[in-house]
Amino acid sequence: MPLQSLPNWIQCIVFVLALNAGTINVLALITVIHQSVSHMTGNISMLAIDLVKWQPHTMLYLFLIVISFLMGSFCSGFILGNTPLSFHRRYGLTLNLVALLLVLTWLTVRYDPHLGLLWSSMAMGVQNAMMSHYKGAIIRTTHLSGVLTDLGLSLGYKAKGLPADRRRVILHLLIVLGFFLGGVIATIAYSHWLMNTFILPALLTVLLSAVYWFLSYEHLKRHS
Repeated sequence: MPLQSLPNWIQCIVFVLALNAGTINVLALITVIHQSVSHMTGNISMLAIDLVKWQPHTMLYLFLIVISFLMGSFCSGFILGNTPLSFHRRYGLTLNLVALLLVLTWLTVRYDPHLGLLWSSMAMGVQNAMMSHYKGAIIRTTHLSGVLTDLGLSLGYKAKGLPADRRRVILHLLIVLGFFLGGVIATIAYSHWLMNTFILPALLTVLLSAVYWFLSYEHLKRHS
């Protein structure tokens, strides 16, 4: 579905969430266990490899990472139901949950990286699910395969002389840029702060949550 009516505030939130995911995933990859938490495709593949090679400890942890992501998506679905993306109190609650999980990540990852990354995987599941759809369009903020696929399709349509949704292209470019910049920020910050760098995505999500609640309050006040 076209995204001509996509509000600017949603584009801003999507960009910040992609920045957040890029930061978290790079930090997770940099840690001593080098574990991706923002997307599960590679983890499922690694699980298959470890099954054949029979690495039970690694298998168990990969399984827990996937289950944590799944549980995060479950929580998002349970809180939001099928409510459309808007200034809705339920979306504020999901942002609060992401913030809480990332604070737990920061508190635990320094002492137990395995446990800390389980919290961050769950946070990514919540985040990815909460922004899943807008007016029938699929929006993902924690991984780029689908984003790059849609972006490539749009560019292919344009090259063939077919209409391409400009707002959709801009949205996808914002997601890619946000995810990339998050990774750059994480890499630079980690060289100075090490595991304490996990406080950055936690603070970013807390700030985003606070801004969302404020804008939601203002929106309700204007329409009451």
